[in-house]
Amino acid sequence: MLQERFNSIEVLEMAKDIEKRGLEFYQFQAGRTDNQEIKELFLKLAGDEQDHYERFEKLEQVVRDETGEEAEYVYDAEVSAYLNSLVEFSVFPAEAETEEKFTGSRGVIEMAIRAEKDSILFYSEMLPYNKENTKKVLNQLIKEEKQHLLDLMKIRAGL
Repeated sequence: MLQERFNSIEVLEMAKDIEKRGLEFYQFQAGRTDNQEIKELFLKLAGDEQDHYERFEKLEQVVRDETGEEAEYVYDAEVSAYLNSLVEFSVFPAEAETEEKFTGSRGVIEMAIRAEKDSILFYSEMLPYNKENTKKVLNQLIKEEKQHLLDLMKIRAGL
């Protein structure tokens, strides 16, 4: 259990990283499949991840403006590497990893399902350690990530 709160900027930076990795994952996979239904879903999910990233960008600016909260240290190479590692191995894989591990549509869908579940878990775990603005955005994203999960499970059922 976490003893200290992450500050809002740290959470938002981690969330932006998750969304960026999701965007890259879905765009990459959309380009790899010949299945039109899967391609369309991946492109929709990529667009959603881009939207989420932009929401986190805006919220980060609001947090900075309203609270004066700063966390310039998150851009330090060592700190940035640490925060990146918190999400790098637990949510969306790098493109090279997906190329090696998942060659069929079902494998890619399974990976996407796990990634969406992991992002829901990550955002849910961040809720108790954050303030209202961030909690509101996290709750909305959890809801949207759950819809992504349902969409992916529907596709999986049809394979």
